[in-house]
Amino acid sequence: MSPPVPPNPFAPRTYGQLVQVTPRVYLFRNIVNSTIVIGDRGVAIIDTQVNLPMARRLLAATRSLTQKPILYAINTHYHWDHTNGNSAFREAGATLVARRDTVDFMTSRSSRQKAFLASRAFPLGEDPVLADLVIDGDTELDLGGQPLRLLYLGAAETTDATAVHLPAEGSAVSGDAVMTGSFPIFGQPVMNEGLMQPYSWIETVRRVQALKPREVLPGHGPLARQAEIDLLLRIENFFIEEVGRRVSLGMELPEVLSDLEPRLPEWITRIPEVWGTPRYAILRVYRGLVDDAEPGWQHFKPSAVPAAPPETLRDKSEALRGVLDFVQAAEEAEEGGDPGLAIGLLREAVRRFTADARAHVALADTLMRVSRVVASVLEKGDFFHEAQEAARQALELDSAFGPAHLFQGQFQVMMAYRNGDDPAPGVASIRKAIECGLDIRGQAQAHFFLGMAERTLGREREAKAFFHQALSLDARYAQAALALRA
Repeated sequence: MSPPVPPNPFAPRTYGQLVQVTPRVYLFRNIVNSTIVIGDRGVAIIDTQVNLPMARRLLAATRSLTQKPILYAINTHYHWDHTNGNSAFREAGATLVARRDTVDFMTSRSSRQKAFLASRAFPLGEDPVLADLVIDGDTELDLGGQPLRLLYLGAAETTDATAVHLPAEGSAVSGDAVMTGSFPIFGQPVMNEGLMQPYSWIETVRRVQALKPREVLPGHGPLARQAEIDLLLRIENFFIEEVGRRVSLGMELPEVLSDLEPRLPEWITRIPEVWGTPRYAILRVYRGLVDDAEPGWQHFKPSAVPAAPPETLRDKSEALRGVLDFVQAAEEAEEGGDPGLAIGLLREAVRRFTADARAHVALADTLMRVSRVVASVLEKGDFFHEAQEAARQALELDSAFGPAHLFQGQFQVMMAYRNGDDPAPGVASIRKAIECGLDIRGQAQAHFFLGMAERTLGREREAKAFFHQALSLDARYAQAALALRA
């Protein structure tokens, strides 16, 4: 049997898919899920999406089902990916609803949430708007023949987790207490929240099960039934037990990671990674087990960026003289399958030639290419953070350096493409790069990413015109050829 063909990374994307769960309940599947619940008098939206463009797509999807008024928009917890579309639904006439803890955390944890996500290359912009109706205990709302029971069942991914029971439908909406389809996100992974008491998240999921829903609509991933919930609980139990056993032996975190990561069983390592990873699970559980000494953030996290052995890097660097020598040697190392050496050489070039913008941009570009081998968006953030800093330093050295503007533009466009966001900031950076001047290869890249911006907006004719322009400038530009085959 031949191996499966990997998906085309530049293909047109569908941002949000409606899945009918019952005649009056729909799951809006995206990188984060939302739920649409329809009653006789109106509609409720549970979780408002990752950004305003996605919230508007969710609103349009709702209007494709019914013209009834949107009465409520409910936040299951404070995380940005579930609250960033709040303003779109307030504008549509909905009353925003959240627990008092959720409202408090959206304010008190805003700065550290922004800092963490910015380090993962997710600038959040304006803070999400806060709830109009703040609830303290369990609450029931009515859509007309459609009761919504808002329940606090315990700490899960966060300590403010709200579940929504739909008794008339036999369903429950879990927020991020339940996640399916890929390795679960163990919270804002350096935060100690739901696992402060190691089994609290598991107990919360058991309480969701006690509602006896036919299906659970999760915060991420496809519908959860018994098999999916059993897998989530198995994952949590595994990490609590394995990390706990090593902590009881007196191991510090670096030793726990080095001992446990190579021993992960195949049933763990075969789970797809989109956001969460086993490494983040270890960090989160460890923090919960040792939190008495220093509450709050888990500051230590090994970088996902590969590194070359120091002696290999030293031997290779000694014979190199100019910036372009380092760039060429790095390209050869990368083509030879040694990305750690390629990155190390360019870091050394930046150290030696601090005032040369070319070294900084070469490092940024290489980090972005190498990041493609990492599945998790959160782990890719290690590459993104360093690459953005390198590009920023290049522009500090030369504000008219076209390749640095091009790097910023292509990064912004691809983030918008991935998240269904507005590519306009990236397009502006690419136009600035063209204005400042690019070589032929850079011009081909610029046109390709202008095409990806058009593809993000669903304008396929314009996108393909840019891809053809990229190939006319550089006939070997593989990304443009790949995009045209999609």
